[in-house]
Amino acid sequence: MDSKVKATAKQALNEGDDALSDDELFAELENDPELEMFRESRLNQLKHEISRVRDLRSRGHGEYTEVQKEEDMVRLIASASKGVVHFKHPQFARCKILDTHLQLLARYHFDTRFATMNVEKCPFLAQKFQVRVLPCVLVIQNGSVVDRIVGFEELGNADNFATEVLEKRLAQTKVIQLPKGELASIPVKERPVEFQVSGSDSHDEDEDDSNLRY
Repeated sequence: MDSKVKATAKQALNEGDDALSDDELFAELENDPELEMFRESRLNQLKHEISRVRDLRSRGHGEYTEVQKEEDMVRLIASASKGVVHFKHPQFARCKILDTHLQLLARYHFDTRFATMNVEKCPFLAQKFQVRVLPCVLVIQNGSVVDRIVGFEELGNADNFATEVLEKRLAQTKVIQLPKGELASIPVKERPVEFQVSGSDSHDEDEDDSNLRY
């Protein structure tokens, strides 16, 4: 996509467009003097990008969300073109560590859906995907599980691994793309967020566990 189109869409979407209808937003953009240089095709690209981002926002992209109902998680997995799903127990220490890293990655990798669920609330999925050791992360592409990360063995087998280690591991299956250029040297938590999303996460009390069998 044209870099000017993407930058303009980002600016418009991050300046509180939620109060505007699509027609009002597009009219506002078309009246922007900076857009006089845009050909009609570039303006169409801009409209498409804004609609695409709004649609992804409405489906939880840009956030690390906790799913409460098993049927909702079934739909999420089935519909995700690119997704990362963490099955956890809320009192397991390593699950909480993973939550922290996934929350950071969700904010930066906007095109990928990041979600988590208490394994005790989804017995059907736990059996279907043979979730036996926690934490367990499933990598989703086009509605199918294509990879998984179980425990911390692939992340250095230590609790203090960097978010970038998990990012590189997930990128092996193309569910996310590693940053390029100057961004490649910036830690995930310090990188600029592509599209702003309001959201919050919750954590329960700490408990000293490592990989635990469910």
